[in-house]
Amino acid sequence: MELNELLDFAVPFAEQFPALRAVVGFIIVFFLPGFAWTFVFFNKVSVIERIVLSLGLSIAIVTLGILVLHILFNMTITGSTSLITIALIIVLAVATYLMKRLIVKRMKASDGD
Repeated sequence: MELNELLDFAVPFAEQFPALRAVVGFIIVFFLPGFAWTFVFFNKVSVIERIVLSLGLSIAIVTLGILVLHILFNMTITGSTSLITIALIIVLAVATYLMKRLIVKRMKASDGD
């Protein structure tokens, strides 16, 4: 399935439910990227602190990421490119967190030997 076919299905569906579209868009842009990065940067924070940090980090990381890609690679800023950039930011955070966890686990295992 091509991206165009997926968008042809998703866009009319999202236009039928503007409130759902707004909530999902808010979560994707203003919460998920920062939430993923809080696991990388902050080990011991409460749930409330993680939520607040998520909002601030998301605003900063998403804005800077899109602007840097626009300036460095002359990427046009559209909804699709922004969504792809946000997805890459989240994937990078998850990969970094998993690598960090793996390294810590190996270090603990080697200390036990």
